Amino acid sequence: MKKLIYLIVLMLILGLIASGCSLLGVTPAEKDEVASLTKAKPIKPPSGAHYNLNIIGKKSDWSGGGSYDNPNRHTMFVPEDTTGWLIPTPGDDDTTNVPDLPGIKISMTQGAEFAVLDGNAFDDGECAFQLAPGKYEVWITAKAKPPKPGEDYYTNIGGWVFAADDEGDNYYFNIGSVTVKKKLGWLDATHIFYVSPGEDYFSIISADMWVFEYLNYLTEWNFGDDYPDITDAAYFWQYDNHGNKLVKVRFYYKEG
Repeated sequence: MKKLIYLIVLMLILGLIASGCSLLGVTPAEKDEVASLTKAKPIKPPSGAHYNLNIIGKKSDWSGGGSYDNPNRHTMFVPEDTTGWLIPTPGDDDTTNVPDLPGIKISMTQGAEFAVLDGNAFDDGECAFQLAPGKYEVWITAKAKPPKPGEDYYTNIGGWVFAADDEGDNYYFNIGSVTVKKKLGWLDATHIFYVSPGEDYFSIISADMWVFEYLNYLTEWNFGDDYPDITDAAYFWQYDNHGNKLVKVRFYYKEG
């Protein structure tokens, strides 16, 4: 009798498996989907021509020779650990109440060609970079040697818009961020070069706008008595680094 019961139970189990069910309630199809997501290949940047910018992390006591203002260079030097470094936001004049930002500042402008205008953050906590005309896909990755076991090196990069009006008031607002780690591979960071309607502090746009077009729009148009008269506007990166020795940035031409 016991053998008959065991045989019946075994046949029931085999029947459940054959019908696509498991005793844990996970079907083979679900297992395949989980496996495919787990083994998904990391995303890669586009193929083709691009401009490459290398942001190199150095120890806090680093002091290189030279001015690092040669526009033809493709490198910037920043602290390997920006703990203690701050980007000041004038308190009394900052109407958006943004506190001083941790990290160093990379000013971003757009001009006639790609150029590193200031490649040394150690003298004043700032670097400066100029993009060529047009719009770009922007991809970022960490490429230095892997960290020591148990350590997790990363860089937080935030895109910020600054504006000043004719009354002496200043405004700061964030338009996106990305966290860069070697294990994450290449990351699409194009979004931090676009201002969305939800990010626009002044509520003057109805669709995403390339940040440098937005800056021009902000300073050249009169939006009426309900809006401040913006006389100056700029875009910069908050670069908050914690251990990354090399962060690579690629710019792929997207449109004019």
